[in-house]
Amino acid sequence: MTTPTMPSSAGAPAAPTPPAGPREIKLISHSTLFYWWPVWVFGFFMAFWTSLEGHRFAVLPPDTRITTVDAKAETKTYLLKTKATTLPDPLAKSIAASDQNAAESDSVFPTHVSQRAWLGSLYVVILVVTVFITNVPLRGLWSFMVILAIIVLSLVITVFNGWDDLYERVAALKVYINLAGYLTISTAIFIIWAVATFIFDRRTFIVFMPGQIKVCEHIGASVRTYDASGVTFEKQRDDLFRHYILGFGSGDLVVRTAGAERHEIRLQNVLGIGWKLSPVEDLLREKTTVAVQ
Repeated sequence: MTTPTMPSSAGAPAAPTPPAGPREIKLISHSTLFYWWPVWVFGFFMAFWTSLEGHRFAVLPPDTRITTVDAKAETKTYLLKTKATTLPDPLAKSIAASDQNAAESDSVFPTHVSQRAWLGSLYVVILVVTVFITNVPLRGLWSFMVILAIIVLSLVITVFNGWDDLYERVAALKVYINLAGYLTISTAIFIIWAVATFIFDRRTFIVFMPGQIKVCEHIGASVRTYDASGVTFEKQRDDLFRHYILGFGSGDLVVRTAGAERHEIRLQNVLGIGWKLSPVEDLLREKTTVAVQ
């Protein structure tokens, strides 16, 4: 008589294991304010530069003449002459403060400004170029041609040593911005940029999950769910200025759903779109497996 043996568990089918990798990928659409980071970054840098120089700003009457009284002394003396009967308020207060406490230079001329006029001019150029880039899309060949024209023009001016002449001839390039001006502009833009990037922009997104996608295209809009079967992607990142220079590889994403009710979903300025789409495609290809008991 033989005793029946139970089948070994080694021959039983193994339970399916979930694939490795994220189970949910979220792409966030950013507003064009994200590309304004150079304005506040360079603003804080130029404020720091101005503070290091330590130069002061004084407001003088229009007919003021300054002559040297004693140039050989260790501490040089200058004489300020003007026909004005009353001095401008900042200068009058500075003289009064100097008479009371000559050792405190900060109290005499508290306004810091750099002696290098090109510093303020460069900041204005950065601001204007940022406004242009974020409002005028230059895609494809136009973007390449504009960058090439800027490079060629800069090289021509450099070869003929014309930067100094250009700067001297165009008096409007002498833009002086004081320390408080840099800090005020940069701080205000940084606050707006941070609120838009980390609060409002996060309300516009698309979430990819196995078999379905969830979309919120506008702030305050409802979240809609679509079946991922037959979904197609189109990556648009041919604006060299925005997507590569300022956006660190960002791009625009167009998602088209399939089925009876087809929809076209557009997300602008998605960061890191180049390396995020491949994991998204792998996630959508996954199929739910059911173990056979």
